[in-house]
Amino acid sequence: MIEKRTGRLVARDGEHIGPKIFHSTWSSPSLGVVNGRPRIFFAGGNGVIYGFEPLEKAPPAGEVATLKKVWEFDFDPAAPKENVHQFNSNRQESPSNIYGMPAFHQNSIYVAGGGDLWWGKHEAWLKRIDATGTGNVSSNALVWSRPLERHTMGTVAALEELVFVTDCTRHVHCLDRATGNPHWVHEARGDFFGSTLAADGKIYAGSKRGELLIFKAAREKQLLATVEMGAAINSTPVAANGVLYVATMKQLFALEKK
Repeated sequence: MIEKRTGRLVARDGEHIGPKIFHSTWSSPSLGVVNGRPRIFFAGGNGVIYGFEPLEKAPPAGEVATLKKVWEFDFDPAAPKENVHQFNSNRQESPSNIYGMPAFHQNSIYVAGGGDLWWGKHEAWLKRIDATGTGNVSSNALVWSRPLERHTMGTVAALEELVFVTDCTRHVHCLDRATGNPHWVHEARGDFFGSTLAADGKIYAGSKRGELLIFKAAREKQLLATVEMGAAINSTPVAANGVLYVATMKQLFALEKK
């Protein structure tokens, strides 16, 4: 945890995750308000998702506080937890990785993860987790789990009734937020390393084949447009002030509706 004004390190976790990291720590932390209290959500490189309580104020100069852990959730409890590097390039058995960021919506977080894309098993899931508990909630916080194909690197886009996620086998998925049941799946020409963006009633996703796909954010699949961007899109589109920004491997585009 960094003090915004000065850049000073003021807090860090005390979970000693390092020795159990299978490949790398890919995920960024996110922030949500659970029953009126702020929570930091973090998907560690050990395949465990944590809920931390942020500091109310910075410690004195020269001190680094330890973040209070509120809960933890093992994303893949059947996966190996010790001597994890012996499972490098094991496509049947390995720890799970989480590349995307935990997405918070109405006291739940939505997390996509599974076997490492380069090293791990060919299994992946999208899970909805109740974020209101305390302690080790691995056995009681799972609301639903939906298998995905092989691998996923996406952060979930969660709306009032729907969730959207990409995978690394060319698919964009639309699922029911309450049940996890699938509404539709779209197969693109390229894999997805980036995530879905929900903006202006639409879902945007860019593939490694350079397609920018635009869907209506709805239960029925409606592909509104496919835009060829000329180079691979490994990132997630971003919308701000009426402009859509799309970064390819060659250029950054700013697209505005006239």
